[in-house]
Amino acid sequence: MIASGRDIVGTAFSGAAVALAWAHATGADWPLVDSARTTAGLVYVMGVAACAGGSAESFESDPQARRWYHRVGGLLSIVATASLVWALVTGTTTPVLVLASVVAVKWLLATVRHLVTAAPSPAAAT
Repeated sequence: MIASGRDIVGTAFSGAAVALAWAHATGADWPLVDSARTTAGLVYVMGVAACAGGSAESFESDPQARRWYHRVGGLLSIVATASLVWALVTGTTTPVLVLASVVAVKWLLATVRHLVTAAPSPAAAT
């Protein structure tokens, strides 16, 4: 298991992103969530912070390898950016919800991967 305190940081940012999108979608009287454009920007920033703060790349045995989860994460990042642009152009709630869903899915994939991946063994002293 390679889960660490960084996963807690990622969880906090992801939870905040989903909470902001939920507050916007339900019309909650929270600051900065009355506009779909503002909410989408905040959700996107929280998602980026979750990815940056929760990254466990230091545990990769071969940092040059492009594994399936890198490809899936990359595709989801493209969907997130497209959702942000969609929200900024149209100002509707649907892309905000898509963006929050992508953040939640990326968090779930990363967290499960961190929980089921064995920690690397320390290098043998020579």
